[in-house]
Amino acid sequence: MIGVVLIILQSILSVLQDLGEEIFMQATDFPATMMLGMEGLYGFCIGLVIYFTVGDQLRIEDIDSTMSMLSNNTKLRWWVVGLPFLFLLTGIFNIKATGVTSAMTRNVWKNMRTVLVWVAALGIFYLGKDSAYGEAWHTP
Repeated sequence: MIGVVLIILQSILSVLQDLGEEIFMQATDFPATMMLGMEGLYGFCIGLVIYFTVGDQLRIEDIDSTMSMLSNNTKLRWWVVGLPFLFLLTGIFNIKATGVTSAMTRNVWKNMRTVLVWVAALGIFYLGKDSAYGEAWHTP
């Protein structure tokens, strides 16, 4: 039940975000990268508030252990730097697409990305030499 509520909440928030982007990008001369930066700053601030009010109290994250892992693992340090950079590039392309077309068009392409990943997983499973990779076609 919690999963369903979270999915519904995410859908509502995604619609509100898309509406906000559409209004700022189409109705005004708001720069796309500034919009992306404001969204990122907003998400960062909300994340900090949630972490310091709930996460720290529940002992979800052990900061000392995290810092120890980061200092001992070079690949993890690159991951911590590279993943936000990948999110930044994806966000820039998404927000530019909203500026050129609309939020609705961008959402259609987001869903097509999911289909593309699924088709690639099917191809890897059936065309690859090792069936441990990819995804098999299952019918209910």
